[in-house]
Amino acid sequence: MGKTARDKEEFNQGGSPLAERRSIPRRFLVPSILLLLGEEPMHGYALLEKLVGLGVAEKRLPLPVIYRELLQMEGRKLVKFKLRKPEGRGPARKVYYLTEKGWKELRAWAESMMEARRFIDAFEARCEALLGARP
Repeated sequence: MGKTARDKEEFNQGGSPLAERRSIPRRFLVPSILLLLGEEPMHGYALLEKLVGLGVAEKRLPLPVIYRELLQMEGRKLVKFKLRKPEGRGPARKVYYLTEKGWKELRAWAESMMEARRFIDAFEARCEALLGARP
């Protein structure tokens, strides 16, 4: 049975695993941004490239989606930015970095994901036992 557009949308919303998985659901966008900015302050375009490398975003993800998320995170006081002039020509870029509140949020996400990992490990073991016993 083929995957429908609805299946794909359900997966991205955290629903059906029947959807073709091309990237991690967007609900992991914020913790991934926090992680990457914790590793290294960067501007939005560099952040998009790193998110693609991490598997959280596809190359076709519009850059405004990243900037909108950064703006919301700035409003929540999770990130700040400094204007940095490029070495060559061109306009100054906003280079984002984590605030103290952003570091706390990253820690909370890490703890939450560790709890989820324990659940996933137990779920996987039970599925293997159940499905392995079926003809």
